[in-house]
Amino acid sequence: MTFLPDFIDVGQPRLVRIWQNIRGDVRRIGLLLLVGALALAAMRLVPWQGTPGDLLSMLVFVLVAMFACAHLLRRIMLPTVQLGALADRAAAEPLAAAIVFLAIAVLQTGMLLALVILFATPGHAAGLPPGLPEKAYRNLPIVLAEQQRYWPDHPARSVLAAQIEQETCPTLQSRQCWSERAELRTPREQGIGLGQITRTARFDAMAAIQQQYAGQFAGWSWDQPYDARFQARALVLQGKRCYLPITGSANVTERLAMSLNCYNAGPGMLAISRTRCAVRAGCDPARWFGHVELAEGPSRHAGYGQRSFHAISREYVRRIMQERRPRYRFLDV
Repeated sequence: MTFLPDFIDVGQPRLVRIWQNIRGDVRRIGLLLLVGALALAAMRLVPWQGTPGDLLSMLVFVLVAMFACAHLLRRIMLPTVQLGALADRAAAEPLAAAIVFLAIAVLQTGMLLALVILFATPGHAAGLPPGLPEKAYRNLPIVLAEQQRYWPDHPARSVLAAQIEQETCPTLQSRQCWSERAELRTPREQGIGLGQITRTARFDAMAAIQQQYAGQFAGWSWDQPYDARFQARALVLQGKRCYLPITGSANVTERLAMSLNCYNAGPGMLAISRTRCAVRAGCDPARWFGHVELAEGPSRHAGYGQRSFHAISREYVRRIMQERRPRYRFLDV
């Protein structure tokens, strides 16, 4: 192919040639990354009320970043091959230029696909089994990392995962299921994220946990509440704060059930239910199922819809421990 010497300069040191050939690309790649970062930031600020913002922002960022990486890798691997020169030379040597151009395009496309597969399939990277809600593959590894950091001896990680499913999944196919943007808003309260961190006119759970764990939640606010890492951290720390003080439970399962009731209804309400159970004939305050769960506690007046706060708090524990937890049992192995 006689046209190669016309546009491939082999007379300079390799590093010099690499820099001369890619310095223009550095500027272009920088602009591409800036566009991707701005798109990501914009998507995260848009109040999507669910996952379209998550998907679009991730897609934009991954495609831009991976295209930039693939382009840079191609330039580093083949620094002397100039596609512009190939296009100019195509008029004189169309077949040879087309072959080289096609080979380079295939190489760059292959690198782009490999990078996208590597960075955009967290389920495979985390070794998670199939059949989980879609966004669990993105956020479950974050939850497990926070659990390992703040509660490494958690007795059953499956309960944490099932709790997030309960908090965010009206159905397993819901756009909010396992999403850091899952939101419940009523005239009474607002809850956001994996653990549905809540605020009402009288109580702000985010402010309370920030005060208790100073320095662990810097940068998290109601203006920027959608950080999955902070949400997972709050869930883990709140669960630990409920679990550790519980004494006199019959076993770990009963203690976990009581800690979930504490998370949902508050430690004071759990204490009231156990106390009232203790004075009832045949009711064992060391056991949640069939005992404390049947005792009085939260109001039996209608709370949300036609359900009472008492029914909601009992259903919360039962659905997590008995219905949702089996899906995540692999985490306890």
